[in-house]
Amino acid sequence: MTSSPTADSVPVLRPEARFRKFRGRTMVASGPTALELSETAAFLLARVDGQRPVTQLATLLAQEYDIDVDEARADTLELVADLVESGILGLESP
Repeated sequence: MTSSPTADSVPVLRPEARFRKFRGRTMVASGPTALELSETAAFLLARVDGQRPVTQLATLLAQEYDIDVDEARADTLELVADLVESGILGLESP
């Protein structure tokens, strides 16, 4: 396990994390940390299945929002890093 994601890292939702819609907002929480997710962050988190690496998640994001794959990869890496730091996600090596 590592705390800094790479394109090959596989994010996993930590068992104590909760992800749901609440009053029209998408929320994720783990312990005392609760975050409101943007539309794109919610799209990505909904596809975290413990099998897809960051690079596949970024490809899905690029296709869904018709953006450049490199931009999507950078955004995905940043989001995953933030969610790992918040205790929402863990990382597995490929």
